[in-house]
Amino acid sequence: MARARPQVVKSIGALLASLAGAAAFAGPPTIERTTTLAALFPESEQAALARTLPIDRSVRFRIHLPPVDALAGVLVFISPGDSGELPADWIPVVDEKRLLWIAADGYGNSRPTAERMLVAVMGLKLARQLHATDEKRQYVAGMSGGGRVASQSITHFPQLFSGAIFMVGADYFMPEDASQRTLLASRRFVFVTGSRDFNHREMRRVHDRYADAGVTAIRLLDEPGFGHEIATARQLAAALDFLDGR
Repeated sequence: MARARPQVVKSIGALLASLAGAAAFAGPPTIERTTTLAALFPESEQAALARTLPIDRSVRFRIHLPPVDALAGVLVFISPGDSGELPADWIPVVDEKRLLWIAADGYGNSRPTAERMLVAVMGLKLARQLHATDEKRQYVAGMSGGGRVASQSITHFPQLFSGAIFMVGADYFMPEDASQRTLLASRRFVFVTGSRDFNHREMRRVHDRYADAGVTAIRLLDEPGFGHEIATARQLAAALDFLDGR
């Protein structure tokens, strides 16, 4: 049998290496799961929920499982667009923080806020079915319009989420119920904005209103030159450290 020429072997090796590199950066390693309100909530709650979303409507989630089987936190992300894919440069951060990432496809800014909030709660419930989760580390985050929905989600459901990250978008809301307000005051908030964010002034104002309302575990990441954009991996890591109480 003829031996392969060295340059041919070298070329094949280079090709295989390039293909391996392409596979490594082909996209975040998420899985997909589809579920409905009927599959996640007891029948006694479905009639009320159906006023917001049909109980048999399928919702597709993108999920990134933590790299270990140990108890994990949950990061429910609300995107301004219709893709729930995990940003590639965030993967090492969510893995290092032992978080299960989950986000819905098709529930961007074009959908009603009430639907998006309910879908975020669905994401948390689905995450709990898929992996053993730490109830003290169940977070919601979002960017731009998704950040506004994230702020609405934690203020309406402080019993479900222990912390939140609002990236270049947030709304102020305080529940009327005194016990809910007390619970919300114990939650941890991070606001991400910058001098080039067109929501910069509003983000600072909403941050201050929550601080004045008694939310004491609150942090503002306000960086010069940062625009209306998704948080960097470094900012995400800093925000998660704060939510974890570090």
